[in-house]
Amino acid sequence: MSAVAERVLVRLDGADAEATIRTAQELDRRVGGWVIGMDLLLDCGPILVGALCAMGKPVLVDLSLLARPRVVARAVARVAKLGARWASVSGLGGRTAVEAAVGVGEDFPDTEVTVSLTGWLRDDELRAVGIRDTPGQQVSRITKLAVRCGADGIVFPARELGVVVQASGNSERLSRFAETPDRLSSWGNMGEMADILAGGAHWVIAPESAVLGE
Repeated sequence: MSAVAERVLVRLDGADAEATIRTAQELDRRVGGWVIGMDLLLDCGPILVGALCAMGKPVLVDLSLLARPRVVARAVARVAKLGARWASVSGLGGRTAVEAAVGVGEDFPDTEVTVSLTGWLRDDELRAVGIRDTPGQQVSRITKLAVRCGADGIVFPARELGVVVQASGNSERLSRFAETPDRLSSWGNMGEMADILAGGAHWVIAPESAVLGE
C-alpha cells in the first residue's frame, strides 16, 4: 500500500451490512480505513461499527445528522464503546452540541471527536435558510468553533482546504479530513489525493466508487 493510500478513508455506501462488510474485506489491503455515514448507520445499525472496527482499521462514524446536544453526546458514547476511532458531529449543531460531544469524548481516550461541515455548502442552500455568508466564511467560522471547543478534528469538502488551514492557525490538535467530491472516480490516478495531503490535509475521505471503479 502506498503512503497516500494509507491516508485514505473510504466512505462506505453498501446496501446492507453484509454487502458493506464484503466491500471492506475486498478493499482492506488498499486503503487506510473506513467512514460510516448516518444513512448506512440507520440502515444497518450500530453493530456495523463494531464489525468494521474488529477488522483492525480505523473507523470514522459520521453523526452529522444529529444536532441536539443530549442526543449527540449519547451517540458519541455509543460509537466510542463500539470501537470507533473518530466520531464526527455536525458543526451546524452549534457550540453547545459540539461541546457536549467533546465532553463525553473525554471519557473515551481511544475515540476522537471531529466536527463535520460537509454536504451543505452550496450558495443557494445557504441563502435558502437565510445565511448570507459565503461558503468560505462558514467554513472559517466552524473551523474556529472546532478549535475553541477542543475538538480533535474537522471533516470538510476538499475544495475548502485552504480556508481550513488558515482558520485553524497553529492548532496542532486539529486533524484535517478532506472529503473529495463524487466525481473523483479514478483510483489509479492518486495525484489529486496526494496534492490534498501535501496541501495540509491529514486524511482524505474518498467515495467507495473511487476505489471500486478503478
